Amino acid sequence: MAVKTSVDGNRVTIDDYIYTVTPAGPGQYAVADEFGGRLGYFTVRGRVVTPDDYGVQGAHPVLQIGKLWAAAHLFKPTEKAAAPATKGLCRIATHERASEADLEKARAYRAWMKKQPGCKASYFVLDPATGKGMSISIWETREHLNALREMRPPEGATPLQSTSVESFPIVEEP
Repeated sequence: MAVKTSVDGNRVTIDDYIYTVTPAGPGQYAVADEFGGRLGYFTVRGRVVTPDDYGVQGAHPVLQIGKLWAAAHLFKPTEKAAAPATKGLCRIATHERASEADLEKARAYRAWMKKQPGCKASYFVLDPATGKGMSISIWETREHLNALREMRPPEGATPLQSTSVESFPIVEEP
């Protein structure tokens, strides 16, 4: 059975449950059920909705409520305009402190990766004070990057464990 949702002003309805969304600070919104019980908050930055859900049993997730409300009030409908021409893809992976042995394996992995079809460049940056690092690779297309997942690196070559990974289209080059 399909879920029925609607947004009318600050009132979000999911099936037969009614929730109220009210401003609670810059980019932050409080969520309450129809009886005034607080369910949590959510913040909106750009197009990202981040919940602080109190986990009230029987209530829908604050993230779901926040996304419905934000889509109706904050996000302009995306027009089907042509996407800007890209000049490739940049992948950025963030890493926590790594051992010297792990860094050696990562160096071997980057050397191998740079020889793969579609890889334009690969960099590793490190903050010596915190040990936080980033792997940055530039690819001709997303397909080239995705093909890397199917390939086997040589023995002793492994990427560093990532805490986050993001990809961005390259729209300008230096």
